Amino acid sequence: MQLGFGCARLGSASSGARHRDATRLVRDAVEQGVTVFDTADAYGAGASERLLGNALRGVRSQVTIATKGGYVFRPRTRAEQRIRRAVRAVAARRPMSGTPVPSGSAYGPQDFSPANLRRRLHDSLRRLRTDHVDLYQLHGPHELLPELLEELSDLVADGKVLRLGVGAESVSDAARWADVPGLDALQLPFGVLDPEAADDVFPAARARSVEIWARGVLGGGLLAAFDRDDPTMAGEPKRHQIAALRDLAAESGLDPYQLAVGFVRAHRDVSTVLLGIGSRGHLERNLELMRQPALDEDLVARIRRLGAQAVVAPIDASGERSS
Repeated sequence: MQLGFGCARLGSASSGARHRDATRLVRDAVEQGVTVFDTADAYGAGASERLLGNALRGVRSQVTIATKGGYVFRPRTRAEQRIRRAVRAVAARRPMSGTPVPSGSAYGPQDFSPANLRRRLHDSLRRLRTDHVDLYQLHGPHELLPELLEELSDLVADGKVLRLGVGAESVSDAARWADVPGLDALQLPFGVLDPEAADDVFPAARARSVEIWARGVLGGGLLAAFDRDDPTMAGEPKRHQIAALRDLAAESGLDPYQLAVGFVRAHRDVSTVLLGIGSRGHLERNLELMRQPALDEDLVARIRRLGAQAVVAPIDASGERSS
């Protein structure tokens, strides 16, 4: 089982000091033995791929690059990038202003036609400064398109893609793809707060020798938000599960993050644990979490029961977290 560097945050480091820091972070990760990097063309409208490609110059042969395609977006102009940096700078100076800062997501409509994906892959290869990607994933398809992998097999034959996969946005989507011939890898949400895939997806993937890449291992940021006593947690349906996890952590002498990563590592069907890394501290912490001793089987079972609990949000909840 290996640690994968989740590159979504690199999309916000488009230039300047943030760009240099992110480049150093990627190089530090390689020096520390991290060899798997997962990005997407839509992360920062191409910025994540571009930064990753620059950072991995000279060490491309030592790493595995996975990217995704399928969302339709327009790469940002330099002027738009400057405006976004200015907005982020203002937000950083007024973190408690109460005014939401636009996320600026470049995600838009989806187009999974083979012709579009080939064009998108060509653009990704250019930004990544490479002649091939090790894993090319369909980015969040909600419909099952079993013929699509066969239609993209020419990319593998030409050496532009070594393997094909799907980055599923939900366990239910992943379950439908797990039995599709030609699939090499399946990325899906799996962790202490989303354990369903162990029963709904893993058996079918195992039968077809499909690799499982787990994301959302730390609850999609919910564990960190709970630690900060974020007011938005008041309406979070899974807050009771998080509280129970913290109680279990205190009882076991471990912290919730050790339990979260240890729980995923206890499932041998998972080949890659994807963790978002936005700083040197994140990198060091995640490497240490991957080096921790295996959790006791009884503790893993207790964590699983916590995650499987159906929690109903209060009537006056402000809203639910999207999947």
